[in-house]
Amino acid sequence: MKKHLKTIIGLVALLVVSSCATIGSSSQLSTPSSSSAPSSSHVPGGDDHDFEVLGTTSATIIENGKITYKCSVCDYTKTEDYLYALDQCAFVNQTFVYDGKPHTLMVQGLIPTAVTIEYENNVLTEIGQKQAKAYYYDPDHKLLKEEKAFIKVTPNDGFPNIYVNTRGIEIDEEDKESYTPMALTVSNCPEQYILNGVEGGIRVRGNGSLTYEKKGYRIKFDDKRIMLGLNDEAKAKSWVLLAEYSDQSMLRNSAAFYLGGALLNYSNNYASSYQHINLYINNEYKGVYLLAEQQQANKQRINVKEPEDNYKGTDVGYLLELDNYANQEDNYFSAGSFLNTLNGVILWPKDYTIKSDIFDRAQKEYIEKYIKNVYSIFFSAIAENKFFILDKNLELITSPYLTAFDTLNSLIDMESLFKMYLLHEVMKNIDVGYSSFFMFVDFSKDSKYPRLTFGAPWDFDWSSGNVDVETASSPDGNFGSTAYDAFKFNPWFYMLANASFFNETMTKYYRVFDHSNVINKLLANLTYETNAFVAEFDRNYHRWANLGTIVPKFTPKIATTFKTHKDAANHLIDWLTDRKAYLDSVYLV
Repeated sequence: MKKHLKTIIGLVALLVVSSCATIGSSSQLSTPSSSSAPSSSHVPGGDDHDFEVLGTTSATIIENGKITYKCSVCDYTKTEDYLYALDQCAFVNQTFVYDGKPHTLMVQGLIPTAVTIEYENNVLTEIGQKQAKAYYYDPDHKLLKEEKAFIKVTPNDGFPNIYVNTRGIEIDEEDKESYTPMALTVSNCPEQYILNGVEGGIRVRGNGSLTYEKKGYRIKFDDKRIMLGLNDEAKAKSWVLLAEYSDQSMLRNSAAFYLGGALLNYSNNYASSYQHINLYINNEYKGVYLLAEQQQANKQRINVKEPEDNYKGTDVGYLLELDNYANQEDNYFSAGSFLNTLNGVILWPKDYTIKSDIFDRAQKEYIEKYIKNVYSIFFSAIAENKFFILDKNLELITSPYLTAFDTLNSLIDMESLFKMYLLHEVMKNIDVGYSSFFMFVDFSKDSKYPRLTFGAPWDFDWSSGNVDVETASSPDGNFGSTAYDAFKFNPWFYMLANASFFNETMTKYYRVFDHSNVINKLLANLTYETNAFVAEFDRNYHRWANLGTIVPKFTPKIATTFKTHKDAANHLIDWLTDRKAYLDSVYLV
């Protein structure tokens, strides 16, 4: 996860003198946002107000912070916007390969709607490097912050190469548990990321994807390693090689990771980093793969506290996956009830796998009770307008909060849920209620996730127009709020979308998302990668003859018209363009 210091920009005046023409009156004013303290002024014939700070409200990504002033003479009060949350965006270094076209740097993440950004020296076409600047301004064009980042253009030598040497031992393509010993080499990359014969193991990975000819893999080093600088050069043992066989564009997972990074990685959450690579196993070319991070409890990934070996206390962190394949795992449980009906729709129970380490039955029972009761509280608040929280024994007690949102937000990181909803609403990922939907909570003393938090987006092969499911195939129409399949729709999203506070709050998040140009930046990245690496993708489809074919499960008929990788990529780009237009019509009206 990218590490960025939280930056709150604003000026708080401890004592401000302003006009005093209304002594004896008391009112509440809302004024335009500004990072400057109010100026002193005097109204002829009146007295001066002696303003002092009464209180402040912190800024969030969807709301400006506020400061309230009170006159010590006449009790007159006024409230002003005074600061902006700039902790969910950053100006970061980026490298492009030479393609003869100009490349620019843009601030990544979520930018408050009241903030505008101007750039300096941030266009580069030829091979080389330059330092660019980004200036953040408030509505009065007062400078809030300045950041620097490097833009770099390198020769186009194609994707990095990963070579796996199993020393003649075949990888069992039906065994998802046993690692085959290997030595791994990384080349055709910046010098600092080259690896030579690093020891570890490799095995196949996936569920339905294991039926495909091109297999995905998980690699595990003996010691923690940096892989191609991903995740700000964080070291880890476990990494994933996604085959992208069912997605003929080979770009949907990277698109989702990009959106996830913009929504989550600059706040206290996580989405995987990624990099396309060429894979060779025992000197045999295996095609283009997407190198990504293993979804796991890890200080640099999902930072929940794992218990020490054989520790049996429940005051630890838990990583969970809503998982239709849960019965293949050691620790799983079900939550929800056939009796839960919302707007005539049955919220079918779902299975959850505990993906982090536990060492005692009490730990499993604890997190199972917690999830079941938080889920029950969510349902009661939305469907029955009854508000509960949990006591120290995880039993339901009457909520001290007066609204559904405040009640739920005391137990659930609602921002994380809204952001994950937005991500899946953009992508229309049909697997979101089936598997690969992650959540986490940490009950340890120094927990970073004291509330149930949603994040770590994963598995987007069957999304964004790469499906024949009617509700999900079109770029038009709502998705997360639709019970399109009795077993596969996501109950957390469905309950959220039926909340009284949903439309207003979702509109605020989408407006920040739109103001930050997240989808437009994504489309630029997809276009760049499609055009810059034509030879790499073509070579993959010479190796795997699945371009223009129907892959089992959900492949739409339009896929049979694809003759080149660019055809498949353009279908995705056009779909996302149309998807944004539809969402704009819903949330920007």
